[in-house]
Amino acid sequence: MKPYWRLGLTSFLILFLELLIIRLVGTEIRIFAYFGNLILLAIFVGSGIGMYIKKTISPAISGVLLFFVSALTTVVYILRTSRFDVKLFSGISELLSPLSEAYIWQTLNTFSKSGAVFGLLLTGAIVVLLAGVFVPLGNLLGKLLDAKENPLKIYSVNVAAGLAGMWAFQLFSVLGLSPLLGIVICLGLLFFLVSNQSERYLLIAATMAVVALTAPHSSPQPYEGPTVFWSPYQKLTISPIYPTKVHQPRGYYLEVNNVGYMGLLNLDEVHIATASAYLAETKFARPQDITFIDQYRLPYQIKTNPENVLIIGAGAGNDAAGAVRGGARSVDAVEIDPVVVKLGQLYHPDQPYQKDRVNIFVTDGREFMERTDKKYDLIVMGLADSHTLSSSLTNLRLDHYLYTQESITRARELLKPDGVLVLSFEVTRPWIGDRLYKTVDQVFGYQPLAFEVRSDGAFGWGGYFFVAAKQAEVMTNILTAKPELANFVTKNSRPFSLLTNPLTDDWPYLYLDKPRLPLIHVLMAGFLIGSMMLVKKYLFKKSGVDMPMFLWGAAFLLFEFQNISKASLLFGLTWQTNIVVITAALAMILAANYTAYKKLITPRAAFIGLILSLAVQFFIPLHFLNRLSPAVKLILGGGGLNLPFFFGGIIFAGWFAKAKDKSRAFASNLLGSAVGGLLEMISFLTGIKFLLAITLGFYSLGWFIAGRRKVII
Repeated sequence: MKPYWRLGLTSFLILFLELLIIRLVGTEIRIFAYFGNLILLAIFVGSGIGMYIKKTISPAISGVLLFFVSALTTVVYILRTSRFDVKLFSGISELLSPLSEAYIWQTLNTFSKSGAVFGLLLTGAIVVLLAGVFVPLGNLLGKLLDAKENPLKIYSVNVAAGLAGMWAFQLFSVLGLSPLLGIVICLGLLFFLVSNQSERYLLIAATMAVVALTAPHSSPQPYEGPTVFWSPYQKLTISPIYPTKVHQPRGYYLEVNNVGYMGLLNLDEVHIATASAYLAETKFARPQDITFIDQYRLPYQIKTNPENVLIIGAGAGNDAAGAVRGGARSVDAVEIDPVVVKLGQLYHPDQPYQKDRVNIFVTDGREFMERTDKKYDLIVMGLADSHTLSSSLTNLRLDHYLYTQESITRARELLKPDGVLVLSFEVTRPWIGDRLYKTVDQVFGYQPLAFEVRSDGAFGWGGYFFVAAKQAEVMTNILTAKPELANFVTKNSRPFSLLTNPLTDDWPYLYLDKPRLPLIHVLMAGFLIGSMMLVKKYLFKKSGVDMPMFLWGAAFLLFEFQNISKASLLFGLTWQTNIVVITAALAMILAANYTAYKKLITPRAAFIGLILSLAVQFFIPLHFLNRLSPAVKLILGGGGLNLPFFFGGIIFAGWFAKAKDKSRAFASNLLGSAVGGLLEMISFLTGIKFLLAITLGFYSLGWFIAGRRKVII
């Protein structure tokens, strides 16, 4: 195989496989769905170590380790779905959740020192395994980067092929294909990178073994049992509900990453009558209160017969069905996950998404609110509780920006003068309720109604409601005109504190109790840094770290986290935003390579441009761009946010071209990226914007050291 094709295939495979493993492991071993960047950083470390090793390591070893990764996730799946419900690796989140001040859904609030240690050991073992997969690939990439060819051309091929690998993975995800099938594809690609027959036989054996492992993941036909779908964000499993009590509704049960997420419930008139009679007989609820414990119809008991309704976090259709039953004349239903919408269209018993009055928008709720000018009588913010991160490059969950002051302020702006906001959430920790309560209070200027709604499963799982009208007197008038509703709210009211910090776009961490460095993140960071120090001490005693490259890598990944966070506020917290932002960053690097090759900009001028482009982002408010037209916002937002990558890339390209040991230089950059990725947790303490200052510090220090003839340690 020609050198450039070999380099391109290796670079393509590394990025495609990187994203694939994050998807597979984050799904079956749920703790990694909340700490997806831990997998990414392990991959960076593994690739960097491979580049440092001068002895040739066969890519077939990556194939063997891929089999072990596939076997691990399959065993976890089999044990969890067996009648014994055995949790080993899948139970890590339960073992470690007490160490995390950030709430993890559906975990026990218990603590065991031995359990926590065991959980950390299991997590460490998985991280080592995943890093090991990429050591041979990094080793091969390092040797290809050291080829006696034009270094900028080699680097450009590496970047372009990596970009192709990322787009291939996104296509793979949009098609809803299983990650195990992706592993099989990767094993097939590895076949072209090995050089002798015995290695090929080894890969064939590994491929056949992984194919055999896909059988336990196969799904029955729809409506007969659990059926698995893969969305661009997560694994979705839908199965029929078989009620055990007369008041429980029929329908379907939807899991996300193997954890309960929502029901697709048949709440027709027959069920309502049956459930209401049962609840009244068992004295679970007074007859006059039963109307209000249907959580999906409750908003329409508060705001009667609304003309225009907006539902944020519409899910598979329960809220839309409630709006139809409640007499809404026009319903805009916004849901971020296209496969959740598809499941609602296919499975929901009430078929709300087939109704003419329901308009479906598959996008981020915050982004929809920013671009619409329509005014609403009622805005319903459903249970948009996220079980996964929006990207492996950020600490943001899919719903973080929905509940900030800026988001609630925009929702208030979209209300008509007599409009009402109904926000529901499952308050599992006091600070979550306190934070939502305070955020709504500060935006609306008065304390909202805050009460709990439960129906013993008759109308869903229930939750906490936070209700406020655009004008305080409107809310007063509603309660005065509806004494039974007022009594229900009073009886079920729950006290919340105004002492906690509110959510903002700079600090949107709904599930974290207060600004702090979560213990579990600190422990994981210590593990990765300790591992890198041990490797340096015992394996690379004579090989130093190219410090400017190391610092440039740390700045790069830290700034990329910033970019995805900011772009999410401009264009939505969607997978499309993630891929466009990363594509723009890599395109800037390719443009920088060309600029460096043609010597169009001097390194000193590029550094000045880098500092200025970072400073502009620090001082100009991002929300200013939201007032611009979509085309202008795309140009200024997409181009402006990524401009530092262009200037920084010019300097990086020059250093890389001059490096005597290019594999070591690139390895240093990858290890620096791992450290930069670890430091993004500082945003939990300081807010996201402060990371710009750290990024600027890394870039400046790297430039200073390089100016002193690239000091090597």
